[in-house]
Amino acid sequence: MTRHLPSADAVPVDTLRLDAFETGLLAVLRHFLTAYAHPDSQSWQAAFQIAAERWGQARGPQIAMGLLSVLQTLRGARRGPFDFANPLCRTCRTWATGSEVAFLAMIQAMRRDRTDLARPAVLRLTEGTMDPGLIRAALAFAARNPAGPDAQTFTPAETSSPAPRHLRLVH
Repeated sequence: MTRHLPSADAVPVDTLRLDAFETGLLAVLRHFLTAYAHPDSQSWQAAFQIAAERWGQARGPQIAMGLLSVLQTLRGARRGPFDFANPLCRTCRTWATGSEVAFLAMIQAMRRDRTDLARPAVLRLTEGTMDPGLIRAALAFAARNPAGPDAQTFTPAETSSPAPRHLRLVH
């Protein structure tokens, strides 16, 4: 099997210091992105199934819908591609693309009420604009799903070598 990374700017997921909730969000996010990139995959069903398994039948779908709302707002605020890792690839799912890292940084900072860390993530996600719709959607999601008091704030690692892209959501 050829070893590959999801994008040239990918970093190992385990270097991101995500809490269990954020790790679960990454899996759900990737399935939603797969559904947008390949509608016939109906990967949105897997996103809701994962959410229900992780957070329960009552809360899981609510979390997934909240995440989907943030993602839909992001799609309207962003013109360029959003690279993401294939959630079904054993190699790729252990890496986070630069787009995924920025998304997780925004959510993580907002869940911890860290505006200083959220701003640069929003700018990176929106390609240089402070989109009020995205900020509102992400803050609303974070308010419904705050981090615990012992949660860490992550600092992404740097990659050493470029690699070919694996999946990409292009508008």
